[in-house]
Amino acid sequence: APLGDGLGDHLPLIAVLLQQPDKSYFFLQVIHARRTFGISPPSISGPPEFERIFRAQVNSSEYFPIFVALLWQAGLFFHQGLAAALGLLYLYSRYCYFMGYRASSSDR
Repeated sequence: APLGDGLGDHLPLIAVLLQQPDKSYFFLQVIHARRTFGISPPSISGPPEFERIFRAQVNSSEYFPIFVALLWQAGLFFHQGLAAALGLLYLYSRYCYFMGYRASSSDR
């Protein structure tokens, strides 16, 4: 089939676009934590609860370029459906990571 012929050619793009709600949720959690703990930007230090939320968000943002590069390479050189499915699995695991990281170590 010619390139650009159908939804299957856009599956990795769908996985990348679905990353945006995840990233937005993480950013909103940092904003909420800043307001809750009274920490004004650009400060990144504060109570452990704030620092865990902030670090989880930063860690997720740092890995986003790697995620996008690997997702597109997998989609181009292997199977786009499999790449998109693994991309969605990655997004779910990032969400679980964020929720676990923000919890106190005694609550994990």
